[in-house]
Amino acid sequence: MKKITLDRLLCLLIIICPILDIVSFIYRNTFATKISPSTILRPIISIIAIIYIFFKDKNRWKILGVGIIYGVYAIIHIYLFDKIHTGSSYGSAINELQYLVNYSFMILNLFLYIYVFRNENEDKLKRSLLIANAIYIISIYISILTKTSSTTYLEGMGYKGWFESGNSLSAILILSQFIMLGMIRKFKPKWIIITIIGLVGIFLTTQIGTRVGLYGFILVLGIYIITEILYSIIKNKKINKKIILIGIGTLLAVLILITIIGSSTITRRKHIQEESQASYDEKQNDVAHLTGDVIKIRKGIEEGTLEEGYLSEAEKKSYIELYDISNKYEFKSNDQRLHQIVYNLLLVKNQSNAMLVLFGNGYLNNHGELVLEMELLSFILNFGIIGFILYLLPFIAILIYSLIRMIKQIKEIDQESIMLFLGTAFVYALSLLSGYVFFNSSSMIVVIVLHTCLINKLNKEKI
Repeated sequence: MKKITLDRLLCLLIIICPILDIVSFIYRNTFATKISPSTILRPIISIIAIIYIFFKDKNRWKILGVGIIYGVYAIIHIYLFDKIHTGSSYGSAINELQYLVNYSFMILNLFLYIYVFRNENEDKLKRSLLIANAIYIISIYISILTKTSSTTYLEGMGYKGWFESGNSLSAILILSQFIMLGMIRKFKPKWIIITIIGLVGIFLTTQIGTRVGLYGFILVLGIYIITEILYSIIKNKKINKKIILIGIGTLLAVLILITIIGSSTITRRKHIQEESQASYDEKQNDVAHLTGDVIKIRKGIEEGTLEEGYLSEAEKKSYIELYDISNKYEFKSNDQRLHQIVYNLLLVKNQSNAMLVLFGNGYLNNHGELVLEMELLSFILNFGIIGFILYLLPFIAILIYSLIRMIKQIKEIDQESIMLFLGTAFVYALSLLSGYVFFNSSSMIVVIVLHTCLINKLNKEKI
């Protein structure tokens, strides 16, 4: 097997991500199961590639050693998860293990893409991502036109096509734009990439209903326009008026569309605001500052009506403190991410266990509403300091390394390098503020492509 075959295999993995997502969604909904053929199919390409590299590369024992480290961590984490598991837990040890397997494949794929493409042209990766985006957006519009699209929210708001999560779909499409917008200068024919970007923009800002979709696309487009202008000024080059006009025209078109046909995101936010104002806490005889389910559990703790083993003592104490803090600082009842942050911080404090701090207290070891969606914090709090180092530090190291290289080579960087760097940095902002970036297999591939393209471009003799 030649290395070019590995190139093609890894590019194929990018292209088939939307297809695997659709297969997963249809299969799970048809047969009412959490198991999907894509769970088995998705890692096959990665496994083939790593087996080939293992037997051909001189560093095979280092690869094996790293694999053992991740395996030992997983065993300890699952053991601790099972030990403190309670009746309120959102998932089982098997469900938790699925996350660890996904994260391990995430690190494996990061290694594979950087290893295979280290001396190759990253244009192959970019074009593969463009094809994947085309499949995503075409399938979404077909589902909307045929009225077979699933809704983003249970209330029936927003469209997300034949995909499981509107939030992860938003992350995939938004992060992809950093690469696609950077391709406009060199890509031919331009109308193809501009059309795909335009269709994605219309969908994200008017149809999907997520804040990441609406604000994210406007932000990325604004960043691109500013980057083009500043790059031309700094380099004393003539501003490409055509590209600037296309960017500004697209931005204006989006704003006009939102004004004329509306946005599912705005409708969703109004609905949430109304629900928040309508919620009521009998104990406080006032507007509730937590969701009804959390208040109900808090009441059960106070009255001693919870079944034995439903909560640990540390969890009970954390619920009580969360309730008091939410009332003191008047949290909004619909601000679940704030509730999750406060509760998980309190839980770590009340558990007061060094092993849980190091190896994590379990992502799915909490009640559903308090499972920490903000991934950067979740990696530290739920997967522990060691989990954070193993799963996120390799990505963060690439970002820091790239920043240093860009500062040293500031006179040589081009507009595409800047977009790649900003896209990579945006990964962490999105992961912290929204989530659904590292916790989804397909969005993880986009993250890996961003990091690989960035480091590959910066490592060339001339950027």
